[in-house]
Formats: sequence, structure tokens, C-alpha cells
Amino acid sequence: MDAPLLQLSQYLNLLLAYWWPFCRIMAMLSLAPLFSQRAIMVRVRVALAVALTVAMGAAIPDLPILDPFSMQGVAAVFEQIAVGLMLGLALQLVFTIYTLVAGIISTPMGLSMAMVNDPVHGVSSSSILYQLYYILLVLLFFAVDGHLVVMSVLYLSFIYWPIGSGLYYDGFSTVLYAFGWVFSAAVLISTPIVFCMFLVQFCFGLLNRISPSMNLFSLGFPMAIVMGLTLIYLTLPNLGESYLNLTQQLLDSIGIMMRESGNG
Repeated sequence: MDAPLLQLSQYLNLLLAYWWPFCRIMAMLSLAPLFSQRAIMVRVRVALAVALTVAMGAAIPDLPILDPFSMQGVAAVFEQIAVGLMLGLALQLVFTIYTLVAGIISTPMGLSMAMVNDPVHGVSSSSILYQLYYILLVLLFFAVDGHLVVMSVLYLSFIYWPIGSGLYYDGFSTVLYAFGWVFSAAVLISTPIVFCMFLVQFCFGLLNRISPSMNLFSLGFPMAIVMGLTLIYLTLPNLGESYLNLTQQLLDSIGIMMRESGNG
């Protein structure tokens, strides 16, 4: 008579062995680049998280025995959600850099009001220059097998940050400090174009000051757009190299963060 109850308990333990990894994977996919887009339905994201959980379930370290209905079990769920969100946010930083780059370049070009509908990101509008950079980044992401890199980082997180080992302040502080890296990288990438646009605006303003009757300053607005598009065209060949360098720096930072604050 006790055999069915014993089998039910075994099935429950097996289900719990996949529950906590599922929480971390689902949280990471909600912020990871491309996987978090509104174009991907929630059901597709959940199915992908379940598939990854089943695939990684046998490879991750042994899980501690936790009662899911105890405070320790509830804390473990929130721990996995926090770690997953931190990983997803960290992997999203390179795309965030080019979001800032597009915003910085759009202002001197006069395209800061050039917005297009963006249902993919769940916002009413976004910069048209960012749409250009975003399409190129998506192609580069799949060209360098970025989706496989995301899965590798996720698997290593279970090695260095086992389930039930607690949260690490060093990991969260490193992500917070990375926002400074995002701003500095965006400024470095956009500085050449912004400086050239400043020279164009300065020259037309100087000419308008010399001969105000010709109203040459009004000619500077279309010329600024043409010059800005030309500069973007000239800098696009370096986009792949800069994307790879930024991604490598990001992965190195994540690796150092895992080794210093983890248990691996």
C-alpha cells in the first residue's frame, strides 16, 4: 500500500529537480538579447525554457534537498529568478550600448524626432537609427553563434552558482558597475561621428554669421543629415569588429565575476 505513495514522492523529487533550473532559465530568457523580444510569444519562451531545462537537467550539479513549501524553498525560487535576471541583463548590455549610440548620433543629425513604430520591443516608437543598428546586430549575433554563447553562459552559471548556494553581492555589484562601461563605450563609439557633425554645424553657423542675408544656416540641416548618413556608412564596416570586442569584454567580465564570487 505504501508503494504508490513512495513512487509519487519520487516523481515529486524529480519534478523539483527541474523546477529550480526552470526558474533561472525562464528569468534569463525574459531579459536575454533576442529571446526577450515581444515578437516571441510567452508560450514559445516557456516551451524553450522547458526544453533547455530538460536538456541541462542531467548535466548540472546535484541539487540540494529542499522542501518547496518551506521558507528555504521559496527563497531558492527567488534566488534563481534573481540570478537569471542578472545574467539576462548582463548579456543585454552590448545591445544597450548601440541603443545609446543611436540616440547620441540622432541629435546632431536632426533625426532625434525620426521615430518608427516598434512593436518588437513593446514600445510605441524608437529611433530609426537604432532600427538600423539593431538589424545589423541581430545578423551579427547569429553569425557568431551568439545564441550558443548565451546557452554556455547559462550552463556555467549552474556550475559556479549552484542552486541553493545563496546570492552573491559581488555578482550584482559587477552588473551595476557595468552600466558605467556601457556609457563609456557608447561615447567612444559615437564620438567621431558627433565631432564631425559638430564641425559641419559650426561651419554653416560661421558662414551664416558672415553673410546672414544668404541664410546658409538653413542649408545646414539637410547637409547635416546627408553628412551623418555618410559617416554612418563609412563606420558600418567597423561595426562587426567593435561588436566582437565589446562582446569579448562582456564575456570576460562575466567569467571573472563567476570565478570570483562562485563556488566553482
